[in-house]
Amino acid sequence: MTREAADTPQHERTGLEIAMQWADLPAEHLQVALKALEPQLKREHELRMAQQAALQQLELESLRLQTREKAASRSHVLLITGLIAGFLLSAGMLAGAVVVGIEGHVALASMLSGPSVLALASLFVLRRSDATQTRAVARAQAAASQAAQAPPP
Repeated sequence: MTREAADTPQHERTGLEIAMQWADLPAEHLQVALKALEPQLKREHELRMAQQAALQQLELESLRLQTREKAASRSHVLLITGLIAGFLLSAGMLAGAVVVGIEGHVALASMLSGPSVLALASLFVLRRSDATQTRAVARAQAAASQAAQAPPP
């Protein structure tokens, strides 16, 4: 045997190829040959079915992975959008508080720069709102509105 023949894979003959070679056998020999061939055909069928099942499992796992990646991507975009919106809202409220405070509207400036900035920023960035935070914002706004209604000394 040469080295090239040892390196090349042997072609495995399928049951159908073997059956076609037996076609020119007499009928009595054919019956024995078919009985011997039946287990080989069953094994080939089971192998094909196992390969198809494995391929289906791989495709299903690939789809699951793609779905998870898309969900993670959407979640990331949502978090980044909230972060940007929270920053812009906070910066806008603080800039508005400075502008309004310079014009002499101290009560409005205190409302814009008070706990409401923190509450809105945490709502957009952290995606949660605490009851204590909400009460603090309400108290601060009530105090600011009372200070605005009080006559200057």
